[in-house]
Amino acid sequence: MTSISSTTDVGTLAYALYNMHNTQQTVDNLTAQASSGYISTDYAGLGNSAAPALDLTGQLALNSTLQANTQAAGNIQTVTQTALGQIQTLVSGFSSQLVGAATSDAQGLDTLASNANAALGQIAGLLDTKVGDVYIFAGQDSSNPPVPNPSTVTSSAFYTAIQTAIAGLTTNGATAVQSQLLTAAAPGATSPFSATLEASNQPATVDLGNGESAQVGVLADTNLAAVSTGNGTTSTGSYMRDIFMGLATLGSLNGSDPGNTQVQAMLTNIQTTLSGADDALNVDIGALGVQQNTVTSTQTDLSSVATALTTQLGNLQNSDPTTVATELSTAQTQLQASYSIVTALQKLTLATYLT
Repeated sequence: MTSISSTTDVGTLAYALYNMHNTQQTVDNLTAQASSGYISTDYAGLGNSAAPALDLTGQLALNSTLQANTQAAGNIQTVTQTALGQIQTLVSGFSSQLVGAATSDAQGLDTLASNANAALGQIAGLLDTKVGDVYIFAGQDSSNPPVPNPSTVTSSAFYTAIQTAIAGLTTNGATAVQSQLLTAAAPGATSPFSATLEASNQPATVDLGNGESAQVGVLADTNLAAVSTGNGTTSTGSYMRDIFMGLATLGSLNGSDPGNTQVQAMLTNIQTTLSGADDALNVDIGALGVQQNTVTSTQTDLSSVATALTTQLGNLQNSDPTTVATELSTAQTQLQASYSIVTALQKLTLATYLT
């Protein structure tokens, strides 16, 4: 009878243990895949798929940043539209009243002047609207309010300059005073807008990816797309400056005689200024809508790209549940068989040494 040598038994046992260890690793890996849904919890375990997976992960991170940026930009544009709509409603109201009976008697003019002062403060406050920590009408200088102290705008250097000019209306005449009003509202020491806004005067932008960007919102002191009319006689060239100038002028006419020809001439100028600002404001509201469409379209495109990238990355990283379940069942069966073989070989090897 031929006996199995101890050397053969040990070698066979070692090989069986080696196979059992490998099978155990396979079971562990497949169990981890079944639990996590991933082929591997690190890139090293992806083999040749590691490099493209890393690239796709980077693209997804950039896409996520761009989506966050465009989402924030969209929020700012929505709030900007709302604020501009409120401002336009106020301006349209005063423009209409200036051609009505409100300016034909002293009481009506005083009431209109008082309302103009209140509206001036309201509009100044709207221009200091914030989304989070961002002053949406301040452009790139978004940490500073574009209108300093809106609640005290009627006692500001700007308003005082307007009042001083109006005080000489009946003496100097509407034409001369109008020139002074334009100077007071223009960029400079008496401007109603902050020095930081006028110094930077740069709009905020959002990165759309692929080297493209889009302006976000409107600067408080600068038109977006509209061209203000007035030929330099009733307009500063900025509808928001014109609105400030027109309302401050109207507010400063409190106590004036509506029967005076110079007062009536100035009221006509104010109506022309506010009417032109209303038209220009309407143009920019439309231009802002185009901005919003661009950002919204980009958001949609970025979302589609993110879905595609996620799918591609999933094809590299995600395990197939059905395949994993089948392979795990097979590996577990093989592992059980390995246990049986190792147990039998251990007994056989022990018996060989005992005989």
